[in-house]
Amino acid sequence: MAEITNEMIWQAIKELADQLQQTNGQVERLAKQVQQTNEQVEQLTKQVQQTNEQVEQLTKQVQQTNEQVEQLTKQSSTNKRASRTAHQTKFNKQTNKCTG
Repeated sequence: MAEITNEMIWQAIKELADQLQQTNGQVERLAKQVQQTNEQVEQLTKQVQQTNEQVEQLTKQVQQTNEQVEQLTKQSSTNKRASRTAHQTKFNKQTNKCTG
């Protein structure tokens, strides 16, 4: 069998050190990517929160608008009845003048 020399051992150590250095570099790059991804997630979370707040505000506005429409519809209905009553009263007065 061939003997393992010190030079062979040192060569193997050097190769392992090179591989370890490359692996460390990959780990550092992956750590930076994870950090960037986390920052993006935080930004997206803030955007989602802001969007939810906007949706809540718009929902309140829609509710208020619906209430206003409901009130205006009631007023319109009341005004129509009052107008019909006024016309009927006027008509009755004129009819009474003609028949009286």
